[in-house]
Amino acid sequence: MPLKQKLQEDLNSALKNHEDLKRVVLSSLMAAIHNKEIEKRTVQKLAEAAELTDEEIIKVIQSEIKKRKQAIELYEKGNRPELAKKEKEEIDILLKYVLI
Repeated sequence: MPLKQKLQEDLNSALKNHEDLKRVVLSSLMAAIHNKEIEKRTVQKLAEAAELTDEEIIKVIQSEIKKRKQAIELYEKGNRPELAKKEKEEIDILLKYVLI
């Protein structure tokens, strides 16, 4: 199963099961993937939609993980452990898809 399809199914499942954190993380990830597809289509000057490969999606996920790690660092410096904890939980959700 393509990674993007797996992400969409998990997002739908999170919506049905009221898993708010997972829903937010996967929604933002799907938005990042969509933006990357638009960027790819623009760069390649394609008229139709450009799908990302699983490898490209994994790079997007890794980028999202990196952003969260930077946020954790800033939250810890700012003495906001509750926000750092939330970012760590988001990283845990994202890591599941990198290791597939």
